[in-house]
Amino acid sequence: MSQTWIIDSNCFIHLGSMAPDTFIRDLKKVLSGHKHSLFVTTGVHGEIQNVRFQRWSKKPKVLDEFIPLMTTVTIDENQVKGLAQLIGEKASPQDVDLSLMVLASKMTREGENVILVTDDFKMTTTGEKANLGYETCPPSTFIQRLASLSGSKNKGRMKSLSRRVRAAEMRYAISRVHQYDIQAKLTWMVDSLIEDRPQVQRRPTPESGEMNLKIALQRTLAGEDIKGKYTKRLGALPEICQPILSLDTHISQLTSTNTSEDLLEAYQETLLMMSEVLEAIGLDLAPLDETAAEIAHSALSAYLYRSETALGLMAKMSGKRDTARLHLSRALQSATLIDDSFAEMHAVYQLGLLAMASGKWERSARLFETAEIQAQSISAYRLPYLVCSGISRHLSGDEKTAQKHILLANQLVGQDKQKASVVLMKLGEALLAIDQPGLALEVLDEAMECTLETGSQEQLEILAEHILMANAAMTHDDIIQHEGLRTLLDGLNQLTELEAEEFAKKIQVIEKRADEHTLPLEETWNDWQAATKLIPQDATLKVVRAEVDENQDTLVVVHHNELGSIGIWLPHGEWNVSSGHLLSLGDTRVKLASPTQELQEKHSLRGLVAVEDSSKLMFKAPSEGLVFESDD
Repeated sequence: MSQTWIIDSNCFIHLGSMAPDTFIRDLKKVLSGHKHSLFVTTGVHGEIQNVRFQRWSKKPKVLDEFIPLMTTVTIDENQVKGLAQLIGEKASPQDVDLSLMVLASKMTREGENVILVTDDFKMTTTGEKANLGYETCPPSTFIQRLASLSGSKNKGRMKSLSRRVRAAEMRYAISRVHQYDIQAKLTWMVDSLIEDRPQVQRRPTPESGEMNLKIALQRTLAGEDIKGKYTKRLGALPEICQPILSLDTHISQLTSTNTSEDLLEAYQETLLMMSEVLEAIGLDLAPLDETAAEIAHSALSAYLYRSETALGLMAKMSGKRDTARLHLSRALQSATLIDDSFAEMHAVYQLGLLAMASGKWERSARLFETAEIQAQSISAYRLPYLVCSGISRHLSGDEKTAQKHILLANQLVGQDKQKASVVLMKLGEALLAIDQPGLALEVLDEAMECTLETGSQEQLEILAEHILMANAAMTHDDIIQHEGLRTLLDGLNQLTELEAEEFAKKIQVIEKRADEHTLPLEETWNDWQAATKLIPQDATLKVVRAEVDENQDTLVVVHHNELGSIGIWLPHGEWNVSSGHLLSLGDTRVKLASPTQELQEKHSLRGLVAVEDSSKLMFKAPSEGLVFESDD
């Protein structure tokens, strides 16, 4: 398929600063071998006329080298002014950005497949508001997509250039974090990476001297000895980057068994430490030249990936999903800079779960499908990503693609029922933790089918409790989704007639308990009683969801294996509580009342609890795997 690229001035400036002297030769091969064309407007010529290729021996002008490869279009001044008026901005005849947007819109209407290459996010947002029709991507993604079309000899060079440009884009975006909200821009940058991402082999062999220096710096930070010639060339970089090790040590010591208060404290402490470390490194890097800074940033990417992922998971465990998404987006960016498919897979999967939590099915589908591609590239187990992709596509209305994902997942389930049962159970737990009980129920049903075939009684009991809690947590919206998913996920596993009968018996027992848990508690009391009258001293209640009302009071819906679901009212204040947390009542007293009909129907509550001393409550965060290990 033909592709038209319209390129803004900043892309040429990036190339002038970073492109090796092989770039134009590699680009010509891509353009000649595929139906790709490059376009600019006359205004771009004026903005880049003095830009030179800094890494080339004679430093030729970028414009001179590109003129034979691209088409220049003159845009009428009235068209520029017309677009400016449409989007509510003042414009001059020299407004190059608007001329590029006019050209992109015009060629799109003519039926061309147009992508506007720009790192100016405003050109994306204004284009969407004005419904101009074109797509956008940052320069790093443009180079990455060209790399995917290159021959094996050229691919590594272009991918390396793409990562370096992406690092510069990220540094610029993050440097503006206090000036404007960069979340939307980061999301756009991440989306450009996962759109139509080709399934290509990763990890090209380092070829350049700079890549060797990056590896030498990484080895030095890891405490290894390196050759003297590299020590001399690195100069002060190892000492400058040394503070990152204290951050990495801190991250490695984090646990996910803290109370919710401890978790919030750990998040804030980690965020402060990260800020101090990056500030110290940044101040020392500032006097150095661009090449040294790029080597440092590239070498530090793995450390930053771990730090941002840990911050993202802590935020997610605390129910701060927007904050989690920001950290995990940064983690994904860092993962792409180190070309680590496992890291990318992990970050994209977590972003997919956050999108699921918000009901953004189209976005979650693209994220899970990207994670599945990464899993293929490193031979990781693809089942959870295929199942999540299938669910997301089904809920976005793309039944055909959903079926394809589940068919592939069925093959993996058939190969190893034991492994599939464990993975599906963990996926069900993850879906419960993001308050998607309807989705969790269907996945847990499939996990129980597999477990019946493998014969693990302990796992069957755990699954039975998970399914009971998912049933109790279901809302009306979940029930609607639940009905649509049953037929789809039935394709994950097939039981024999005897196994199907055994499965039906297990489900009937669970459904009977679930029906009992819909009835109000037999005993309630209006006077203060010891909390042990409600649950044993050491028992815990699992948080299903937390909702804040118009008075800023919080209703925490919790589940107990014997009692079912009950609601606990917490007074006005900020409670760091989220789905999946474990609640201990502590040494306090409680009152127990029957729920209102509205609350009973909405949350399947059996009772409402008031707590005399809420300071005695302890919320414990669930395990989210803050230890970074490779996938099986």
